[in-house]
Amino acid sequence: MNATPSDNLGGLRYLLMNEIFSLSHLVIIKLLGIEFAPVQIVFIRCLSSAVLLVPLLAWQGSLGEIRTQLGLNSLRVLLSSVAITINFFSISQIQLAQMSTIGYLRPAVTSLIAYFFLKESQSCHRWLVILIGFAAVVFIFSPESSHLQIIALLALCGLCCGSAAIILQKYLSRDMSDLPLMVWYSVGVAVVTAPFAMWLWATPSPTELFMMVMTGLLATTAQFFFIRAFRRADASFLAPMFYFHIVPTTLIGFFVFAEIPSINTVGGALIILAALIGMTLLERRG
Repeated sequence: MNATPSDNLGGLRYLLMNEIFSLSHLVIIKLLGIEFAPVQIVFIRCLSSAVLLVPLLAWQGSLGEIRTQLGLNSLRVLLSSVAITINFFSISQIQLAQMSTIGYLRPAVTSLIAYFFLKESQSCHRWLVILIGFAAVVFIFSPESSHLQIIALLALCGLCCGSAAIILQKYLSRDMSDLPLMVWYSVGVAVVTAPFAMWLWATPSPTELFMMVMTGLLATTAQFFFIRAFRRADASFLAPMFYFHIVPTTLIGFFVFAEIPSINTVGGALIILAALIGMTLLERRG
């Protein structure tokens, strides 16, 4: 049954709440990344999420689901650990607008991985978007220093790891519900990153520790609103809303971190947005 207009509007409200919590999480990550190793922030973030989610899973009586697909869940955790650590490092090194633009490639990369590993057919429009997207990223960082170009390449590698983890999550969701998947992610990433976090540990002040804990609570809450949004509304209604993510991200970068996007960054973002919107319209007609 299709969602009613009121369901779509209700889903949009949840998606806006997801955006608010996600942006708040992003600001804290960038602030903390100046002083602390990304892996330490990742560890505390996921540990705080685990402390919140594990009792909830036990209360629901779903602990048995944790034993489902141990190998694939472990691989998803490893990929996610690499992806989120690279993501946090990249956020601290390049402009938020640039990071947001790279993030627009996630659906295309996910589609590419799904084509090879899940045998999902892909339209020619999606292949074209993939090529345009990567060309746009090259255009954005071509005038930047070699250091920033390496960071951009690293961010793309992290994006690929994160996309592969999403594909595994999609496959695992056939046998597991949302909460066990979230617990696997939080506990698993905390365990994987713990030794690296201890090795690079820098003692935070009470305020900084609170901020690190808040990253986990904000991310978990944002994920809750994200899931609720897509349960209430049509995916086709919500999907185009993600195209506007770069607007508040760029404004935050400008007003909070004094980041002024280059002409290449603006142009590259517009190219990717135009390609994504064009693909969406063409696939709807099809």
